[in-house]
Amino acid sequence: MVTVRASMDGLLVGFRVSPSARVTRMQGVYGDRLKVRVSAPPEDDRANAELTAALARWLGLPGGCVSVHAGHTMRDKVVSFTGIDEHVLRERLESLAGCAGREGSRAART
Repeated sequence: MVTVRASMDGLLVGFRVSPSARVTRMQGVYGDRLKVRVSAPPEDDRANAELTAALARWLGLPGGCVSVHAGHTMRDKVVSFTGIDEHVLRERLESLAGCAGREGSRAART
């Protein structure tokens, strides 16, 4: 189950990010976080930008509704989501994480 916490800055979700991957994709559940591989390197905020852009695209949100809340220079990050209901966010993230392991799944890849 995906942990979603409400805060003044939006809905917060933990992610474990692996930069410089061959392709950007949802890897699945990693403890109490979701694991995402991003193709961008961890330089000049490029991996964070790729993470937020991919999450917005996968969840059907405008780019400005997804931002890194904490962990800007670390693999473990907290991402803030606005403009989406908590229940809907949890369902969509669980769906992405659930299909991440299926070969050929385009929902969790870009």
